[in-house]
Amino acid sequence: MTQPIINLTRGMPPPEVFPTEDLIECAEAVLRRDSDVLLQYGRSPGYVPLRQWLGQQYGVGPEQVLIGNSSMEIFAFITQTLLQPGDRAFIESPSYDRSITLLRRAGAQVVGIPLEEDGPDLTALEDELKQGAPVLIYVITDFHNPTGITTSLEKRRRLAALAEEYGFWIAEDAPYRALRYKGQDVPTLWSLAPERVLHMSSFSKVLAPGLRLGYVVGPAEMIATLAQWAVDTYIGPVFPTQGMVYEYCRRGLLEPNIERLKEVYRPRLQATFSALEKHLPQATWTRPEGGFYVGVTLPEGIEMVSLLARAGQAGLKLSDGRGFFPNSSNGDRFLRIPFCSVTPEEIAEGVSRLARIL
Repeated sequence: MTQPIINLTRGMPPPEVFPTEDLIECAEAVLRRDSDVLLQYGRSPGYVPLRQWLGQQYGVGPEQVLIGNSSMEIFAFITQTLLQPGDRAFIESPSYDRSITLLRRAGAQVVGIPLEEDGPDLTALEDELKQGAPVLIYVITDFHNPTGITTSLEKRRRLAALAEEYGFWIAEDAPYRALRYKGQDVPTLWSLAPERVLHMSSFSKVLAPGLRLGYVVGPAEMIATLAQWAVDTYIGPVFPTQGMVYEYCRRGLLEPNIERLKEVYRPRLQATFSALEKHLPQATWTRPEGGFYVGVTLPEGIEMVSLLARAGQAGLKLSDGRGFFPNSSNGDRFLRIPFCSVTPEEIAEGVSRLARIL
């Protein structure tokens, strides 16, 4: 009998957590109320009521909020408006693989800053600054993708100060911030340096990724620049889903949904720790307090190409760790374990299979 495949590749919510009935009800209500706006071209930075609601969450006006079709689309707009070919751009190493791709697509010289247990290695960062300041640095400060690390307040303050001193922009990507399972929130970089930070997030991890709804909060002038780029790209983002999400938030449903997600994901994170302790004591791993991922460093001597081939034979799908590093060779022993979309039983079996092929 063929063993079932266990997929430990993508960081996505399981379908059973989608609030489908509530979203259907919200979509019908808002379309009946505001269809003239939601079904028309929208030459704007997004649906005004949702921009106002988001602005209230951050203590700013709607002119400081832009909504797009996913936060990654917004980051693409940021790279295209800020960067010229050959400009330096810093990124954590490892980091989200698609962000590395977008920086390179914009022609940037991508510089990896090693990631420590409490955030970027600031000594390495300051050494690179002496070689030349970047136009932009991209960071995931809360429950980092792919490691799960959260940047400490001390390092956030230093990053904010360096941005002010050297005049570079910080793109702070925070899609996992609301999914904290224990511990205390750390102030955002945006709250520490609002004139130098573009704070991005989305509804993909707290509601449903198929909505393709992300946003950025930042200085009004930069938001206006991004909005003009967006209008020149596609006239306007998809409005019906923005209306649906606004109605959902207006009704006060988002916070209870986030609490429900925490109850689902918290035991899955603990199951990941337990499985690693039982089956892979020779490896090392991060201990995040939230988010979607645990970063694992495998023992010496592992080669990713061989590991992926053996994993396939064992009915186990793994991400290629090399894709998360600007210098791919640094990721030969790195694995991202996404725990939210698999059950505790699948996590235990998946890590057991990983141990056997190692």
